[in-house]
Amino acid sequence: MPSVEERLDRRTLLRAAGLLSLGGVLAACAPGASTTAPPTTSSPPAAPTTAPSAPPTTAAPTPSAVALLDQAGTCTLTPKTIAGPTWFDAAAVRPDIRDGRPGVPLDLAFRVERGGSCAPVTNAVVDLWQCDALGVYSGFARAAPGDGGSVVAKDKYGDAAAAPTTTERWLRGTQVTDAAGVVTFSSIYPGWYPTRSAHLHLKVHLDSSTMLTTQLFFDDAVSDAVYAANDPYRQHPGRDTRNTRDAFFSAAAQLHLAPGGGGWLGAIVLAVP
Repeated sequence: MPSVEERLDRRTLLRAAGLLSLGGVLAACAPGASTTAPPTTSSPPAAPTTAPSAPPTTAAPTPSAVALLDQAGTCTLTPKTIAGPTWFDAAAVRPDIRDGRPGVPLDLAFRVERGGSCAPVTNAVVDLWQCDALGVYSGFARAAPGDGGSVVAKDKYGDAAAAPTTTERWLRGTQVTDAAGVVTFSSIYPGWYPTRSAHLHLKVHLDSSTMLTTQLFFDDAVSDAVYAANDPYRQHPGRDTRNTRDAFFSAAAQLHLAPGGGGWLGAIVLAVP
């Protein structure tokens, strides 16, 4: 079966007429999904002739970013910020946005809810983009850390977008919220660049309109530990900005973090109008 990226693009997701059935399409295209019924047998299996062995030891469950969501915020409206000069429509529908970029693994879970009512928002399109471990964004030739492209006229979603100059789309991706309003992404811990603390960029769309543009932040102590102990972060020393000095930081937009998955897990509730 063709991959989700081959069968769907982000523009297709944003067509209002197609949103209601998208969850089923994504499920059908998920790895391991099957379109055939399991085989049946004509008779029950034979009884064992020997005593059963002792039951296997149950391994501890693998930590999940989704499991952090109940500790990751309330349905108070998420602060809005600017998209910045690194935003463009990457049209990359996928949960794994790493594309081989080196860095500490970061598994993310976001739950989109209506502010006030806490009702989950299903079939919302969530865009995520971020810099790599050295502070560089994909899509821009010879970009220095934090650099984007020339901002062009507003796109069809009403957002000012940069003009990409390369075909690279690493650390950019799109997912659609499920019945619980949840999306997940596999990424790497972002690096830093001048005047900015570690952060992620995110947009939430519904029915071809933008509901939220925001930036998400990390605990400074965790960032310190990641940058000090791991390559390639150690190749980019001298971080000059922490959360309290970042012009866009809000405590309400800070991820709930926990170790797991060989790296870190991050989760947050995104409350939209």
